[in-house]
Amino acid sequence: MHQSKLIELLRKLSTRQLSRFGDFLQSPYFNKNTENKLFFNYLQAFVPGFDHPELEKGAVIRANPTESGLDEGALAYRMNELMQLLEDFLAAERLREQPLEAQFALMEAYHQMGLDKHYSTVRKRARKLLKKYPYQDAAYLQARYRLADIEDRYAQQYERRYREELQQAADALDRAYLAEKLRYSLEMVNAAQMLDIQYSLHLGEAVLGWLKDNPLHDAPRVDIYLNALLMLQQPEKQEYYHKLYSLLRDNEAILPPEEVKNLYAYLLNYCTRRINHYRDKSYLAHFLDINQYLLDKGMLLENGRLAPWRYTNLITAGLATGRPEWAKSFLEKYKKLLPEDFRDDIYHFNLAHHLYYTKDYGRAQVLLNQIDLRDALLAISAKNLLAKIYYETGQTELLLSFLEAYRIYLYRQDLVKPKLKEQARNFIDFTRKLAKLALFETEKRQALADSLPPATETFEREWLLAMFTKHLKGDGR
Repeated sequence: MHQSKLIELLRKLSTRQLSRFGDFLQSPYFNKNTENKLFFNYLQAFVPGFDHPELEKGAVIRANPTESGLDEGALAYRMNELMQLLEDFLAAERLREQPLEAQFALMEAYHQMGLDKHYSTVRKRARKLLKKYPYQDAAYLQARYRLADIEDRYAQQYERRYREELQQAADALDRAYLAEKLRYSLEMVNAAQMLDIQYSLHLGEAVLGWLKDNPLHDAPRVDIYLNALLMLQQPEKQEYYHKLYSLLRDNEAILPPEEVKNLYAYLLNYCTRRINHYRDKSYLAHFLDINQYLLDKGMLLENGRLAPWRYTNLITAGLATGRPEWAKSFLEKYKKLLPEDFRDDIYHFNLAHHLYYTKDYGRAQVLLNQIDLRDALLAISAKNLLAKIYYETGQTELLLSFLEAYRIYLYRQDLVKPKLKEQARNFIDFTRKLAKLALFETEKRQALADSLPPATETFEREWLLAMFTKHLKGDGR
């Protein structure tokens, strides 16, 4: 019995839910067989784990909790019936949590009975509940349509005229459908771009075309997802980014926090795309400002923790935008919110990055050599930064030896993705070539600069290019 669906479900219920289910079983309206209550009382004695040996099939049969005689067949029947009752209970509890659904059900019932006064009272109650709805999300738009649909179906029995209810129902359905269709289309396009998972938009393309000619400015959720989708599909047109950002800030209160967070994530991904693919450094400031806003709102934390990659990205963005003071403040302020297992190493790496930025190479080098490099991604980032320090401080022999050790390290990392290995190997190769060139070999420097792979294929491309350019201009190391 320990592995049965019934026991698995009971383990998931809270103490309050188990108590309420016991009350549910007391009602003859729901449960007409007292044996179900007796069986549940027996099971309830083994909360919360439901893993006691007395729940073995043979032990339950011997205990005979239903007092009517049990064999394997009777036990299976009793478990199945209790499972059915438990599902009925969960459905009833779900309905209690959705008062609008209950009102809609009553409206339908009174509609069928022809009880006009009763129907009118419940309709007013439903409208009040809809007005109190906290967000204009998918559930709200669906509820708005449901209400309009019921009102229209009730009205048309008695009236032969233009029905406002019919127009309202059709409009509400349009807005509910369009918002959700755009949201699904957005997820599909994002999956194609980020994960190379292809979907067919089908009517999504027709919806886009229709909305371009018939914008629904009174439907902010539709407008938000329309601009988010266009932003992904046409990244070269920056106006969609700015429109989405403006719409989100103006309408944030009408969307659930999780939905708002997801939409800001699309904005952040767009910033990253502009930075990496379009070499548009102005979006570093956008990236930082949005993250700062989300930090202030408490939307970047997961279970009270800040993801190490996000912590690192924000410090990098702070330094890249010339805000070292902000980066240092953030570095210290949010250290305590990093996962404990990674906290010291992530903190020390980013502190070393800050020290490198301020040209305190000695302290940065010491910190980087103290980091636990069991995490491959952190190890690669630390090794890249160390190589830059060795080169910029003129430690050429140490650099060449280090790069060879780095190459061997990469070869042994079976779990590192091939793409990351390629980026790291290209960085190693070009840094080695750079270190071996004399200052006067300008033609070779220019040739190397011209042959640099794109940023998607090598780490630290901008740094490599800057080093080539610096020496081509005749500056000293």
